[in-house]
Amino acid sequence: MVGGMNGFPWYFLSKDVSYTPTDDFQFGADNLMDIPEQEKTIGFVHVLLDQDGVESPWLVHFAPLLDNVQDAIGSPIEYFRVRLAMTLNHGKDPLQHNAPHTDHETDHYAALYYLHDSNADTVFFNEYDDPNSGDLDYRWWKARQQDYTIQKRVKPKANNLFVFDGHQFHSSSNPHGDENYRVTLNLNFRCDNDLFASH
Repeated sequence: MVGGMNGFPWYFLSKDVSYTPTDDFQFGADNLMDIPEQEKTIGFVHVLLDQDGVESPWLVHFAPLLDNVQDAIGSPIEYFRVRLAMTLNHGKDPLQHNAPHTDHETDHYAALYYLHDSNADTVFFNEYDDPNSGDLDYRWWKARQQDYTIQKRVKPKANNLFVFDGHQFHSSSNPHGDENYRVTLNLNFRCDNDLFASH
């Protein structure tokens, strides 16, 4: 799936891999999709399951992995979005990150499953989206206007799962040096249990 001519379809995003292309995200005169050039990166995606319940015919091939993720989490979960993303080596500065974002506006958990080792970190920021701070348009506008400070960088390691609060801003980065691509499985799910509660 990650490499080779195996028939797995990838879909090209020519503007930015962090967001779905759209023209209707406006806040007053501001286009909320106006991402700084240095944070844009083209890439490829394959949505296995979207929030409207539409499934890719390839989802069945990932069912054992999704079951294993649920076993690792140890609580019943409901996936509402499962997406593969591929970023490419564009010769960017290794410390440069792509657009900070959250994957969905509602309360949820997010997870990244790393399919292979990569030198393209996932960057996590100290900032969180606050669902009580205003309507969705305001929250998008704030996300584009605020400054971000890096909390940590996570280096992808094959077969590792990283779970986090879905309201935490995060971003991908691009592979550099001799690496050509970075593939991650992005998971968004809901769970009635507090996964981060102290035991």
